[in-house]
Amino acid sequence: MRGRFDIGIIGGGIIGMALARALAKRGAKVAVIDAGATIPAATNAAAGMLAPSFECGGATTQSLQHFSMASLAAWPTFAASLEEETGIEIDYQNNGILGVFYDDIEWSKARKTCENLRQRGSAVDVMTGEEARRIEPALSNKVIGAMHARQDGQVDPRKALIALRAGFAKTKGEAIAGRVVQVSREEGGYILETDQGDHIAASKIVLASGVAAKTALIPGLEPPPIFAVKGDAVALSIPDNLLRKVVRAPGAYLCPKAGRRLVIGASEAPYCEDLTVDQSATDGLVRNGTRAVPALRNVDVTERWAGLRPATPDGAPLLGRDPDGPEDVFLALGHYRNGVLLAPESAEVLAEELIGSGAVRSATMEAFRPDRFRQIQQARQCRV
Repeated sequence: MRGRFDIGIIGGGIIGMALARALAKRGAKVAVIDAGATIPAATNAAAGMLAPSFECGGATTQSLQHFSMASLAAWPTFAASLEEETGIEIDYQNNGILGVFYDDIEWSKARKTCENLRQRGSAVDVMTGEEARRIEPALSNKVIGAMHARQDGQVDPRKALIALRAGFAKTKGEAIAGRVVQVSREEGGYILETDQGDHIAASKIVLASGVAAKTALIPGLEPPPIFAVKGDAVALSIPDNLLRKVVRAPGAYLCPKAGRRLVIGASEAPYCEDLTVDQSATDGLVRNGTRAVPALRNVDVTERWAGLRPATPDGAPLLGRDPDGPEDVFLALGHYRNGVLLAPESAEVLAEELIGSGAVRSATMEAFRPDRFRQIQQARQCRV
């Protein structure tokens, strides 16, 4: 037996590690079992945008917007405390995001979007292309207008994950490399067996393994409605201060990182699990980025990669216990494009539900309950 733990988290990406940190701070002994490489696929695909003003949509728009704004507000403290605990800089920036537009139709839609976002409490402004170029002089003259989300930002997800792992290593918990191949019930909890031959006892389980979670693993738990959305991305080496903040343009978002690194993302290929980099997709990202910032025409590509985002039918996460599933099994899945943004708040609400005072879920969290799609199907059947 490798050990006995209060909670076993299956999956060591940014969601799983943020949750492990939140649980450890509450005194829990946690095991994180991770089958991924140093950078798990979903985290590797991320550019690290913290962009609720641009990313929220789908059937749970209001709930997702509220949850996203709460998590954005948590990021300054989350980032500062993580850096202080570990001494690792994670390149957190909260200097805003510019969404730029080239034609009147899209610009008109953006102004309406901006007004809706303001009514929900987002700090967003509209501006002309000239005003946008005063903020980012490298923007093309083709930009006729922009939406500036002043409180949105970004972080380097790879550095954040490294810091989360380093911080977790200082707790009484344990990170265990391996793929969980079997879960069995025992009195007072579960036994998790890995492909490395380890056996881990845990009173409770959290499934945070991204796209891999769609495979049936835990007896009595219906496979979650997760599907993969492949994303290709590219990194360039740029001159100092070419861009100061994230620029979201049609067909590309440009995220300037420390060390003159610019990440441009990301393509979307639903239901594709092939991690082979699509050269044509990354070339298209560079072209679209260059349309927004012509100075990129002559810079070097330093890296291309692909990753898998775990998505759900409505684009919102699955958080908490499935009422139709086994006791003491919880889900932290389906964050899709917003895993980095939602990590702090997801960790806090789940930690409270697991070992805190979160027995009564908020209306917002009800929107993310894992059985919501079955509820919708049952309601439809009742109306027939």
